[in-house]
Amino acid sequence: MSVPRPSRLALALVPVLAAATLWTHGQVHERRARFPRDQDVLYLPPSAQLVPMSLGYREALADLIWIRAVIFTGDKAGGANYAWIMQYLEAIYTLAPGFRRPYAWGGVVVVYSGEAIDRAMIDRAIELYRRGIELFPEDHELLFALGMLLTRDVQSLPDYAAAEREAAMLEGAMLIRRAAAFGAPPLVRQLAATLVSDDATDQLAIQFLENQLLQAEDEGHRRLLERKLETLIGEAGIES
Repeated sequence: MSVPRPSRLALALVPVLAAATLWTHGQVHERRARFPRDQDVLYLPPSAQLVPMSLGYREALADLIWIRAVIFTGDKAGGANYAWIMQYLEAIYTLAPGFRRPYAWGGVVVVYSGEAIDRAMIDRAIELYRRGIELFPEDHELLFALGMLLTRDVQSLPDYAAAEREAAMLEGAMLIRRAAAFGAPPLVRQLAATLVSDDATDQLAIQFLENQLLQAEDEGHRRLLERKLETLIGEAGIES
């Protein structure tokens, strides 16, 4: 049985393919040399690709990425590298949207990294908190965190226009009141009472303070609420 001999065309293509392989290999090495140090370790595929890659173990993969994200942000290289932090968070949110902790953590880490705070940081944190609150609308930690961001950080940056700061203050006060209503610690409830007295109508303030007074267990907190109520409805109203 005779073995077919390679055609002249196939023989001619061999050096062409070899040259193309060498050129491609050189291009890959050149591009890899331009990568930042350890980028191959930090790299994650796009979030949509991670779902099939998890082979059904989405929560387990989200946990591993969460651990890597925490370690990365604790390293000096991760402090101001928001692109990587956001990529880790997006991967976690896609794989396990019900994983609550990364929403609260993400809002903190993109702002308080040791760098000078700017509007881009605040806007990122607001977005993350809003996404968390959509899934956990009664989570007092998320409500309070976003409320404080709007009533404090937004107000301190000149990057926001006066109208934006005013709207943020009103929304932030409302969120802090919601946090108090959903079981936040006493200090949050005290702050909520102050914000209500300053920013809300008298009737809303009275209703809110009365509800808080009925739930208050700490004597100091009760006295604070009573004093605020007294300014609105008088001593006789307090007694009733």
